Amino acid sequence: MTIKYFREVNNLVNVSDMDSSFIFDLKYATTDNFTKTVVYPVNVCVLQRETALKLINANAEFKKLGYRIKIWDAYRPMYVQKIFWDLVFDERFIANPNKKGSRHSSGTAVDITLVNEFGKELKMPSNFDDFSDKACRNYEGMSEEELKNINFLTGIMEKYEFITIDTEWWHFEDCNYSEYKITDVEFELFIM
Repeated sequence: MTIKYFREVNNLVNVSDMDSSFIFDLKYATTDNFTKTVVYPVNVCVLQRETALKLINANAEFKKLGYRIKIWDAYRPMYVQKIFWDLVFDERFIANPNKKGSRHSSGTAVDITLVNEFGKELKMPSNFDDFSDKACRNYEGMSEEELKNINFLTGIMEKYEFITIDTEWWHFEDCNYSEYKITDVEFELFIM
């Protein structure tokens, strides 16, 4: 049996050290995001260890069905949350860092979609970080296929103890989020 070692900082882990079978497309480590700038200094996906394990279990079930989770965002330091708030200033889409902040900043939230066996994203009603009604789970203009895909994604994520928010179909939070505090950890600490 091979034992895999991974670095843990404040209970946060690099998800790819635990399971590299996800599709990692961390938007804020690139210019392909709503800010059009690179916000994260390195391309690393970080979550609370327990949250990562739940996500790994969900991905294992999706893989059995011919799909994989694509991760767009996970842990988000508070300084980034402040940048986003200053740009968007809309609590439907960005948690106010001056109030309770984002669950991303505790490492218990993840933004995801699904890809098929060919790596193609399943059809959803909007792109990631679409700050419009199309992003909402109850968007009336979505097609049957889009609704089916959201329900498929959500059903399995809920099975593994993730909860949703109404305004972003891609956003999932560990149901035990209240057990974790917001923390500021540098991404570079997770690069081995």
